[in-house]
Amino acid sequence: MESEGDGEVKSGSFTRRGIYPSLWAVRWSVIVAAFNEEDAIGGTLADLHAHVPGDAEILVVDGGTDRTGQVVAEWRDRLPGLRYIRHLDDRGKGHAIRTGIREATGALHAQFDADGQFFAKDLVALMAPLERGEMDVVLGSRFMEESGRDAAASWSRSLGNHVVSGWASLLFGQRMTDVLAGIKAWTSEAAGRIKLTSDRYEYEVEIPCRAILAGLRVGEVAVDTRAREEGESKVPVFRTGLRVLTATTRFRCGG
Repeated sequence: MESEGDGEVKSGSFTRRGIYPSLWAVRWSVIVAAFNEEDAIGGTLADLHAHVPGDAEILVVDGGTDRTGQVVAEWRDRLPGLRYIRHLDDRGKGHAIRTGIREATGALHAQFDADGQFFAKDLVALMAPLERGEMDVVLGSRFMEESGRDAAASWSRSLGNHVVSGWASLLFGQRMTDVLAGIKAWTSEAAGRIKLTSDRYEYEVEIPCRAILAGLRVGEVAVDTRAREEGESKVPVFRTGLRVLTATTRFRCGG
């Protein structure tokens, strides 16, 4: 897959932060797909700055038309590993994530939504089983017993997620409680073995489904979430849910 945009890298001296020094043995690449997130992207970058290793590569893949790129530019001095990729001919979130995977240089990759609904502190928990060699793909779950979920979160989205996750679990023979969360992690080796094809939101379930088919180890860890505070969701719940269910069935049938 080829990039439809070009990236800019600002180099500088790296510092190390956090309480898990063992994770610093490998470099992180955090992929942030953004589409008209000028109101939320600053807070997202601030959260990443506070919780990821100082030498982490953060790739903002921007397919929108607003001031997201300008906000990102204001963070370059504080985040030496920050890269802004203007995603021309953007075809959806899955398309942006594929571009991020191809551009990533770290041994561990993560996706982290730009809208502020997830917490960067939880990336440490996702990366840990990858760094220890216990898993190849790790899903963040908002629906495990240890998860912290905002009471203001949409009930319709929660219901749809339970339906999709249950269907994927049934088809692929592994229990997964939250295949649609916008916080996931995987090794670069796993990325090379998973051929993602979805341009839009279906890619969220495509990642674990194709990983299982490839014989990779897929796990999940509890994460916290909050209702969106800035901007508006671009995902039509009912139509997207039907499309994801259809795609999940297609993945199982080899499509």
